[in-house]
Amino acid sequence: MPPLADALSAVRAAGRRPAVPYLLVDRARASRLEATVRALAAAGAPALELGFPFSDPIADGPTLAAASGRALAHGTRWSDLLFALRRASRHLPAAVMTYANPVWAHGLEAAARELRAAGASGLIVPDLSLEESGPWRAACRHAGLELVLLAAPSASPERVARIATGSSGFLYLVSRYGTTGAGAPVAPARELASLVAAAHRARPRLPVLIGFGVRNAATAAAATDTGADGIVVGSALQEQIDRRLGPERLRTWFAAIVRGANPAG
Repeated sequence: MPPLADALSAVRAAGRRPAVPYLLVDRARASRLEATVRALAAAGAPALELGFPFSDPIADGPTLAAASGRALAHGTRWSDLLFALRRASRHLPAAVMTYANPVWAHGLEAAARELRAAGASGLIVPDLSLEESGPWRAACRHAGLELVLLAAPSASPERVARIATGSSGFLYLVSRYGTTGAGAPVAPARELASLVAAAHRARPRLPVLIGFGVRNAATAAAATDTGADGIVVGSALQEQIDRRLGPERLRTWFAAIVRGANPAG
């Protein structure tokens, strides 16, 4: 499979905006993972985020925090993440989203090597700041991983430009003043558009994806109306999985979001 950046850039070059799904790794659902990834790929997803559960997921709203708690209760471990990566990356380039502590506990360089060997193309760490990212960027670069950095909606355009300069794969622009999912207020569209433009000026070839709060076709369209190159869909997808939607219904549901992100397509 192509690396994460190549996959997203290819969609961008075709004049379309990628919709990237987020799936939380859960040992209890390991047997269903590959069918779910195939369904999302068939719906138009060009890449995938795989989340590793953590006991204190500070960026996650109620839906993902509860799912993370269940996954940990089911005994989900690092080995389950590697198992999921090997299967998911057969179908889509995958980035791992996890908090800093599990990676530090495993060993930064060892974790990066193991993730890449299992098929990961990128790493996303929500509680990693630009100022602390130097060793992470070095470890990821050495392992052949892209380190995706996040930018908050409260950041200045100048800071977003600096974060974009340090990011690889794509820049993850958070749209909400709060955690993932519903409830927290969304930043005004003009402010998000200003941050997207700042990132594009700093790194014209780096895709900017908006996440946190993309739930349906309408919110996907609103996110890409800011000039963003694409979207990430997490909590809303987890809700569908919690409702036990089968692969075909998930494909139909996610395809509607892809169309929302590409209303002229």
